[in-house]
Amino acid sequence: MNKKRILAFTVVAAALITLTAYKTKEQQQQEIAQAIAMKLDEYRMMKQEECTARVNTEARNRFEAYLASLPPAKATTPGAAKAKKTTPKTNPSVTPMPQTPPQDPQKQRGGAVQEGNAEQQKQRGGAVPQGDAEQQKRRGGAVKVEGGNN
Repeated sequence: MNKKRILAFTVVAAALITLTAYKTKEQQQQEIAQAIAMKLDEYRMMKQEECTARVNTEARNRFEAYLASLPPAKATTPGAAKAKKTTPKTNPSVTPMPQTPPQDPQKQRGGAVQEGNAEQQKQRGGAVPQGDAEQQKRRGGAVKVEGGNN
């Protein structure tokens, strides 16, 4: 009887170890996919750094070539600039730009009432018509406050 229990326990333990020790195919594929993604990211970063270095080197070379192609700057002596007297040049053909007064952005928005159009303001939706002050005093929800304009 004891031998049967020991044998059954051994079989159960071996089955448990076997099932937990090895990974399923899905788990293996997930681990492989993660490893591939990590390697791909490393490779992508390495290539991006190489590309950036190459672009910077080429840009520096082109900039230096551009500077070399420019004509040399004229060297002036400090005394020569003081010796010359310059007169301000005026160009009579230049006319100043016409100045436009700044416009108020509030007046340009849609639905805004233009100056001199007070009647349109009175006709807008939600406005209380003239002479209807009693209706305003009787409206629901009005709260009387002492010392206020009642």
